[in-house]
Amino acid sequence: MTYLAKNLRFLARRAEINQTMLGERLGIQQSTIQRIMSGATEFPRLDSVLAIASYFRCSLDDLVHHDMELEGSSAGSQPVGFADATMAQAVELLQMLAELRPDDARFRRVSWRAIQVTAKAITKAEGSQKDAVRMILEELAEE
Repeated sequence: MTYLAKNLRFLARRAEINQTMLGERLGIQQSTIQRIMSGATEFPRLDSVLAIASYFRCSLDDLVHHDMELEGSSAGSQPVGFADATMAQAVELLQMLAELRPDDARFRRVSWRAIQVTAKAITKAEGSQKDAVRMILEELAEE
């Protein structure tokens, strides 16, 4: 479970910006914004998520893994995923795999799911990049 859809609705409401205006400012189609906000797109493209985080000046971790609406309340945030450092390593490793395997369709367009699979593999591999790559290839082979 991620908080992306809920947080995007909250941030847009707080900024008093509608889907069309947000899409124009981010260079993302309004229909894509709508699908992310509704939760219909569970794993949006990385460039879309990065653009949203940058526009609202929040971290990927906060945008995806924390209930930002509760942030100021006594309930606090509710972590459900990986730290920003692990996510950054995941993106870097996927970019490296894309360069090393240019004909492999799994790495032509980095998806949010691929980042999550990679972050999980990095955590499980405990520093062994070779083991992480093996786990990534196995997990993404199902696609």
